[in-house]
This record gives sequence, structure tokens and C-alpha cells, in this order.
Amino acid sequence: MMKKRAVFPWIWVLGVVVASFLILWPLFHGGFYVSDDGEWMVIRLSAFYQSLVSGQFPVRFLGRLNNSYGYPVANFLYPGFLYFGSFVHLLTGFSFPDSVKFILGLSVAGSAIFILFALRRRFSQLASFMGSVSFLYAPYLAYDLYHRGSVGEVLALLPASALMFAVSTGAYWLIPPGVALLIVAHNTTALLFGASFVAILFSQPRPFRYAAHMLLGAGVAAFFWAPALFESSLVRFDSVTVSDPAQYFVSLQQAILLGIPTILSVALVLSLRNKRRAFDSILIVLIGISYVMATPISAFLWKLPILVKIVQFPYRFLTIPVILGPWVIARAMEGFTSWKRNLLLVAFVVLWIVPVVLQEQSIAFVNRPLGYYTTNEGTTTVANEYMPRWVSEIPKQRSLAMVDVVSGDVNLPTRTFQQETLNAAVEVKEAGIVQINKIYYPGWGVTIDGIRVPIDYQNSFGLMRISVPPGIHEIHASFRETPERFIADVVSVVSAICYLVFIRRLTKSA
Repeated sequence: MMKKRAVFPWIWVLGVVVASFLILWPLFHGGFYVSDDGEWMVIRLSAFYQSLVSGQFPVRFLGRLNNSYGYPVANFLYPGFLYFGSFVHLLTGFSFPDSVKFILGLSVAGSAIFILFALRRRFSQLASFMGSVSFLYAPYLAYDLYHRGSVGEVLALLPASALMFAVSTGAYWLIPPGVALLIVAHNTTALLFGASFVAILFSQPRPFRYAAHMLLGAGVAAFFWAPALFESSLVRFDSVTVSDPAQYFVSLQQAILLGIPTILSVALVLSLRNKRRAFDSILIVLIGISYVMATPISAFLWKLPILVKIVQFPYRFLTIPVILGPWVIARAMEGFTSWKRNLLLVAFVVLWIVPVVLQEQSIAFVNRPLGYYTTNEGTTTVANEYMPRWVSEIPKQRSLAMVDVVSGDVNLPTRTFQQETLNAAVEVKEAGIVQINKIYYPGWGVTIDGIRVPIDYQNSFGLMRISVPPGIHEIHASFRETPERFIADVVSVVSAICYLVFIRRLTKSA
């Protein structure tokens, strides 16, 4: 690891913050911008927050979604921004749309600063600054922000950049939280960058010394990835086609998304006669693979079902050049002096700013009442892919009541319901069946007078039904952790404690 050359002047940090305003200014606009997923993520956040404050933790089943019948999407899809956004909303009082904007802005600016300090360990101040700016103005970052509205992918850039900082500076204590946040920030990015990060580690001396740090980070995130992995067979995900990869390659007309400065820098670094480090070579190979996978060149590989299921959209591979490109650009800047460097600097600035400005000019905004986000009951996924397999019919409208009588002479004089908890008093003259209008998913439990009873969910909507005997009874239903999920939660807690012990010992020895 290269020794730090000098104290880093904070003026460069200020420069990065100022430079970030060009890419982030739409976040300061009133309302929310129109994108593929952005508003759906706001809706999911509001539903998540409602489940969280009602007592569900960890949050897995969002009771408001799916026309109020519930949807276990938080058990499978990147809950990082949902926990973070709930915390921001609770702490600051920001609206849910503004909480999402805050996450996006902090992720982008924070990533750029991590990259700036990581680059400075090896490169000059100017080259480090230009590398950091190249991240901010990467065309795919703007596309991810304002066209796709992918909050999870943008948040994942922050831990990814922190991990690169950890390797560049020797701040190994950052690896466990970096890995944990990466996993919960975005499933696919965690797999793509995680594989890239492992390859990068092998360019370092004694790469296996990082294994314990990474395993500790994976342990902290076990509460999410373990249930998501082991319960995937319970939902439709494997039997539903979410996307056709052929429709999401980066075409010739979209070539600007590849990042022309990064491509040019790769060519310049390859042309330099001085010997390249293993680190540089690995970065170039990873960037090259990402470009191939994002373009029609790799069409034959996208016939593999596992690739389609896990990555879904080929352009997601462009996240790798966005994160790793700054190192190649800084290396190219260092390879030239005098007028050649100045010419390169001017060319890069033009190639960065023009695409970003063009993309931002097409952004449209909408001003919706807050209730649009806090009462919307859509599933927030493309193809209802996380619906339990036993649900054969998707409800088209919400139920009129949370509890219905299917058969028998049953009276429901009182009932209270809060997201994933139900209490009802019943007067039963003739044994019958009561239906709780929530889809069943493991974790739901129902008791009558404190005694657990079987749940029948063999109906087209997969709703919970229970048999009630004659008499006056109290019915209680709630969603809780299963034993398997509880074990995953314990692993996360133990891993977090181990990390705190590690930090404590580290600070004592410092």
C-alpha cells in the first residue's frame, strides 16, 4: 500500500461537494421526478415505515400492499434504503419523497468523497479530484438516478466506494460494515460488485487476510440474505419472467451510457509504456467484462436462465465501470504532463458535463399529495414475483373488511387491526369459518383464546381461514419471525457484537 504523500487539503473535498450539485440539483426541485421505479420506491418506503412502527422488526411483510392483503417483498428485496429512509423520516420529519431524495443525494456525494480520499493514497491531488468528478458525472449514474429511479442501486454505490477506500487506505475495519450495507442495499449490485471486489482483493498482498472481515460483514446482514435465499422457493420468483434481456442491452444509440472518458482512459493506460500494477490490470479487465455484458456482444450468454433471473437487466453491469472507472481515469491523468494533461482534462470535462446536462433536461416532475404515497396499495414490483406460490389469483381491489365470515353463524362485534396484528371478539352460535383478509406467509400465527390454531390458506387468493367453535372467543393474529429467521437474526446480532468487540480492541491498540 502506498504511503500517503501529504495532508489532503479540504479545498478538494469542497470542490467535490460543489461539483455534485450539477448532478444532484433535480433532487432540490419540488415534488418528485418521473422515473421507472422512483415513485414505487417511495410507496414501498411508506408501507415499510407503517409496518415498522406497528411493531414488526425485522420488517418482512408489508401489510398495506397488494390491495391491503399484504406482500412479503421486504423479505426478498434490498431493505437497506427502507430502514435508512424510515430512520431519516422519523429523525428529521422529512416526507417520504424527500427522505428518498436525501438517500440518493447522500449516497452520491458520500461515494464521491470516499473515492476522492481513496485515490489520493496513490495519485496527485488533481488526478484524484478528476477521478472523483468522473464518478459524479458518469452517464449511467445520471441514468440510474433520473430515468430508472433505482434507489437501491444508487445506495449500493456508497458501501461499494467505502470498500474501495478500505482497500486503498488499509482501513480494514470498514470492510465488515461495507459488506453488510452492500448486501442489504441492493441484491444484484452486491453480487456483481462483490465478485469484482473479491477479484480486486487478489491483487493485494495476502488476500485471504480479508476473508474474516468479509464473513463478518455477511454475518451482520444474515437477517436479510439468509431468509431471502432459503425462502425463495416459496414465492413465484423462479417461475416469472421479469424482463427480456434483449430489450435492455446498451444499444449504439445509447453508447454514451458506457462512459466515453472511461473507455478513452482504458485505452490510454494500455498505451502507457511503464509497467502496470496488478491492481490496474484487474480494474481494466473488470471494466472490459462489464462493457461486454452490458452490450449485445454478450447476447449468447444471456440465454442462461440463472443470469436472467439474478441480473435481469444487462445494463446493470455498468455499475462496475461507474465505481472502478475513477481509478483508471486518475491513472490516465497521471500518465501525461504539461499540455497533454491539460488537453485531456478539457476533453473529459466536456464529455462529462454534456451528457449529464442533456439527461437532466428531459426530467419531468410531478407534485402529488402525500396521501398518494401513503395510501397506495400496489405491490411495487414488476410482475408480482414475490407473491407466494399458493396464491393463484391476484386481488383486483381491497377487501371491505379485515375479517369475513365464510360459513356458520358467527358475529364479530369488535375487531381492531393494525398492519400485521389483528384482535377480534367473536360470538359463535354455530361452528363456522372466519377469513382473515391477509395472504398467508410463514410467520403468520393465529390463536383462539390464546391457543394456536391451524391456518387454512388453500384458496385462490391464499387468504388465511380458521375454524371457530361455538361460544364467545378472542381471536388474535400476528406476523412474527419463524424459528429459521430467528436464527438468522441471532447470527446478525452476534456478528454485530463481534464487530464492536473488534473495533474496541482496535481503538485500544491504536
